Amino acid sequence: MNTRLFIASICIAALCSLNSQAAPYTAKIEHVTVFTSGAELAQKVSLPLQTGDNTVVIEGLSPYINEKSLQIALGGGVIVQQYAFSTDYLSADKRRMNTAALEDSLKMAQDALADAERRISTISQMQALLQTGVNSTLTANTGVTTALIDKNLQYYRTNALNLAKRLDATKAEKTALDKRIKALQQQIRENGGLKAGKSGIVTLELNSPKKQTITAALKYFTPRASWYATYDLNILSLQAPIDLLMKAHVSQTTGIDWEKAPLTLSTGSPSRTNEAPTLSTWWLQEQVVRVRGAYAAKNMVMAAAVMDEAAVEEDAVVASLGNYVTTTEEALSVEYAISLPYTIAGNGKEQMIALMEKQITDVTYSYYAAPRLDRSAYLVAYINNWQALSLPDGMANITYNGTYYGESRLATNNDEARVRLTLGDDPQVKIKRELTAQNSKTSGNTKQVSYTYTTTVRNDKKEAVKLTVTDQYPVSSAKEIQVSVGDKITPPTTENKQTGILTYDLQLAPGESKTIVLSYTVKYPKDWRINL
Repeated sequence: MNTRLFIASICIAALCSLNSQAAPYTAKIEHVTVFTSGAELAQKVSLPLQTGDNTVVIEGLSPYINEKSLQIALGGGVIVQQYAFSTDYLSADKRRMNTAALEDSLKMAQDALADAERRISTISQMQALLQTGVNSTLTANTGVTTALIDKNLQYYRTNALNLAKRLDATKAEKTALDKRIKALQQQIRENGGLKAGKSGIVTLELNSPKKQTITAALKYFTPRASWYATYDLNILSLQAPIDLLMKAHVSQTTGIDWEKAPLTLSTGSPSRTNEAPTLSTWWLQEQVVRVRGAYAAKNMVMAAAVMDEAAVEEDAVVASLGNYVTTTEEALSVEYAISLPYTIAGNGKEQMIALMEKQITDVTYSYYAAPRLDRSAYLVAYINNWQALSLPDGMANITYNGTYYGESRLATNNDEARVRLTLGDDPQVKIKRELTAQNSKTSGNTKQVSYTYTTTVRNDKKEAVKLTVTDQYPVSSAKEIQVSVGDKITPPTTENKQTGILTYDLQLAPGESKTIVLSYTVKYPKDWRINL
């Protein structure tokens, strides 16, 4: 056999081998459970089997799976002799080919658009020249007859109509090209979102007791998906319930699209470690305390006392599911099952789902102020018995009487009996804090300084308000520093001597003012520099 015949025989044998293998079967998504980090995908596929040994290939799985989590369930008495998970990179070539074709179409459309724009410019110039030529002929001083005028008007009418039709057609062509270019650019961006462009496949070695078609169910965990909750809170008045809309922001880059799949959103996170923590020896040692500065300290205190803000991107696709969501409290999580099939693209684009609507009736309102840091009075809503709402932590957009007041965190993940929402500052509740007395003296090696602060609050609203004011005096961290509170201070409602924080719960009638006086004295070595 010569070399040419030998190569031909090899090619024929390889082709026959390829044709003898069954085409891969594509698994369809049946259900997806999305966790705060990761997702569990359940897929099914029908497999026709012969009696005895069978080798089948299942494609359409995510290439980014935890292989240890892969579960395969078969019926019909079929035995799985062995299986292997691998990645199909041919789909990346298909995606690149598709993108290249789109880019070629985009280049052709852009060239056609440039040609249309040139034709529009040329036709416009021709219209101007036609108008100028006719005008110059008709306004000539000599040789203008009625026949010549009729001839020129007929010439202008015919050519002007033709040019106008050509211009309208070319502009319509330009509009269509603009739309096509935008669509092609969007599709290219969508293709670029799936960066890997590969597919997961499972190869199964099966033994079937008879010739039959069975259903194979596959389930696995992938880390490349997540969701988080945000809220819209609409307050019509301080006497009305709060209208709450919970929204789920879902995204995934699993490499496959979730086409019309029923979704369950879970507050659990199975990707975390399952090891319970254990205590080790707690060794004490000296630490150097560094003061971060008044501005940083103010920010930290206000973050804890007033509001804890975070940025939320709202560039998302919105869908309203209404009553198609079932909430279930599991041992370790809360699950929101969406009964309608839903499509989530695998390109990482965030989808926003209007998950739940509630009216919150067990809510109380009051004002809060920390004038040492901020001279504003903040209206705060306290949601009582929040555990019964089964709400995850998230940012909330606040609307009061139709006006947007910004964001506040719905901090439900804590041990407090109620959730606090800061709705915004109210300029009609005025607060002024000023240093009204200060004394300093030195005796021997000791320096003594005294401060008196007076805080005045006034209610300019037409209704009575509840106002909680917090103030504080410094607390000593060394035996050489002594702090004493003055006798003539306004008695606080509560006092925390460990933190030095005083709380005043006030009731203010319309137009009423009240004054809070705080004074304290600090003694310390005169050569010390302390942060007063």
